[in-house]
Amino acid sequence: MENEINVLKIFYLGYKYYGFSAQKDVPTVEGYLREVLRDLVKDRKIHITYSSRTDRGVHAIGQIITINVSNLDIDNLNIKLPEDIAIWAYAKAPKNFDARRGTIYRHYKYIIQRKDLDLERIKNALKDLIGVHDFRKFCYKIRGPVIRRIYYAKTEKTEDGYVIIEFIGSKFARGLIRNLITLLMEIGSGKLNYTNIWDFNGKLHMAPPENLYLVNSYYPLNYKINDIGVEKVLSILNRRLSESPEEAYILREMLKDFRRLLNEIKEFNEIYTSMSN
Repeated sequence: MENEINVLKIFYLGYKYYGFSAQKDVPTVEGYLREVLRDLVKDRKIHITYSSRTDRGVHAIGQIITINVSNLDIDNLNIKLPEDIAIWAYAKAPKNFDARRGTIYRHYKYIIQRKDLDLERIKNALKDLIGVHDFRKFCYKIRGPVIRRIYYAKTEKTEDGYVIIEFIGSKFARGLIRNLITLLMEIGSGKLNYTNIWDFNGKLHMAPPENLYLVNSYYPLNYKINDIGVEKVLSILNRRLSESPEEAYILREMLKDFRRLLNEIKEFNEIYTSMSN
């Protein structure tokens, strides 16, 4: 319909991409999407919005994008896209829906193997971040205010010594999470003493991007599952699990989160269908 737009749930592994958004002369996720779409829709101008501009090397399970092309052949798109990019769910939204402005919250996870961290110190620091704050001092090369709301921040340590740190917020900004991770590591290791995390005024460097992934960008839509997309996600994650033991702890957690999201969408659809009837 003319008054509707396609909303897609996208998975990708970021190892070989220079982030999500298109850039000249380097591989990006959006770049590949545009390349495939140009072959399918020929001369039509393609307009894409996206919920998160993930950095080089960062992964995503539930990135949301919109495309102004009706009657998309999702199966064909999945076949033509690289093996590490998959459209696994899709829905319709009002034509004026913008993934960046419309997304209600973003959920990120960072996973690192550190056995020397005091989780209680990190938990106390995370409490300081909850709520609405100006996060400018923790961002990358941003001069003006960065007013953001963080709804939820949590850390846990797995039995095999991996530390997982999660953030759920209205939106984030360039370098914010990776800079916060560096600061939290300093606090957890005891190298940095603080009364309140907002007292910190030193220099930060961003933590490695390969340990970070976008779990989900949330907006309540009646998504349909694409079987080819789901199979691509499961295939690439399971294959890399066996080929890349050094990455396995991140890939296992991504696989677990993907299955959880898949079940949540199926459950939402059942409720939506029963209410519609």
